[in-house]
Amino acid sequence: MYDRKAYGGLDSLTYVKGGGAPANWNTLKGFKSGVYSNQYYVANAYERNATYQVTLAYRPSRKLNAFATFSTSYKPVGVNVAGLPTINGQPATDLAVIRPEYTRHYEVGVKTSLTEDLTFNIAAYNSDIKDYQTNVQSAELGVNRGYIANADKVRVRGVEADASYRLNHHFNFYGALAYSEGTYIKFTNAPLPLEETGATNAENVQVAFKDISGGALPGISKWAGSLGGEYSTPSSLFGRANRFFIGADFFARSGFSSSPSPSAYLNVAGYGLVNARLGFRATKGFSALYMGRNILDKDYFEQLLPAGGNAGHYAGVLGDPRTYGVTLSYAFK
Repeated sequence: MYDRKAYGGLDSLTYVKGGGAPANWNTLKGFKSGVYSNQYYVANAYERNATYQVTLAYRPSRKLNAFATFSTSYKPVGVNVAGLPTINGQPATDLAVIRPEYTRHYEVGVKTSLTEDLTFNIAAYNSDIKDYQTNVQSAELGVNRGYIANADKVRVRGVEADASYRLNHHFNFYGALAYSEGTYIKFTNAPLPLEETGATNAENVQVAFKDISGGALPGISKWAGSLGGEYSTPSSLFGRANRFFIGADFFARSGFSSSPSPSAYLNVAGYGLVNARLGFRATKGFSALYMGRNILDKDYFEQLLPAGGNAGHYAGVLGDPRTYGVTLSYAFK
């Protein structure tokens, strides 16, 4: 695969406008330039790449299947077109080109059908990512544009397991559990954490970047799991054979970092959600589903993120409140 991207010319010139009284214009202009300045830069990037996958599987019996997989993948090269962070009044042009992201993924696992009614699967994986592309937003003055940055090396690994059990013709149960760990192995030019906004070095010059190697990747909970069950029974609503059902699910996850640069103020606490549903299914004819999500109306955050170009405040993305809905369908067979 071949990718080529370019950015530049008059269309890439960003102006900052706004004024004040003539008597204080120079002071105001100097202050504004330290926060948000005119920008012009040219960026060209191209890349060739190929990906592949190799899987080995072994099935010693009808109840057991083991596998091992090695695969590669990548995200294409790119350019930051929404503006760059400003360092001492000048755009950080070394961040203009977004290097392609390369992943080497290893996975081993076992899938089982222990009985006709019981299945159990487990897999362990490790992903080594070079030049990980991450969307960052810094609270630093002069860095009020969100942009895409490359972390030199990232590792994500974990174990996942799931199982299902059919007790009888009416009851089914299922569950899943996952342990995950995501780490920046090397990320030397990450934005400052929220609490370090405004930091300066020994020469009293504003610091805009920090080495966060060893820090946690955002959005990854150490533990996550779900548990659910469903009761169903034959019925004959509307004169047709169908199956009435009622079920509930519980999903939970542990706390996680919500910022590209780990911050004590941008960690989302763990939470659990309960969902439920009822209705009837038909292989032919009319089916209906009435569902409720987050039926206990749990308050939780999906993300906490710093607001750009400010003195250190942050914003939150709220999770969905209690929600109800109806789905109607008709099958022609």
